Amino acid sequence: MTSIGYMYRLREATGAEVRSVVRQCVGVPCWTFGGASLWDVVPEKGRENLRPITRLGDIDHLDITGDFGHAFSERAEVRWKRLDDDAYDVLILSETELFIEDACPLTCEGAPWEIERPTKAMILQTDDRPAIKYVLYRAPLGALQLVRLAGLAEEKQR
Repeated sequence: MTSIGYMYRLREATGAEVRSVVRQCVGVPCWTFGGASLWDVVPEKGRENLRPITRLGDIDHLDITGDFGHAFSERAEVRWKRLDDDAYDVLILSETELFIEDACPLTCEGAPWEIERPTKAMILQTDDRPAIKYVLYRAPLGALQLVRLAGLAEEKQR
């Protein structure tokens, strides 16, 4: 049996709305990252323009500065791209149907997204950081469309 995934788009959300959607859909604890890749890049900072994946225990401390960001947990992933000083284009991915005010559901030509949750394969990180679990979002004919981040694997015992 194929599992179903859901995608939603919230156009021109404010920073407060981004935090609200993360609170509602992703919850805490969650993991987040983001940074500057276009408008706010400071060339001398190099990789410091990007924030590493970090655990977040309070949505009020969610950093939405820079050009883009992600917050994810087992429940859902919220991605945002800055459009202006306080306007963001937001994408929400979940394996549970959600009701998000002003959000538009996204389908594949009217059909639902098919998902696959690998149980062994994970995304490996550098610097001895834990691997990242993920969910594959596929179009009805099987073409891979998106990879949703779904939490971190258990950290290695040191």
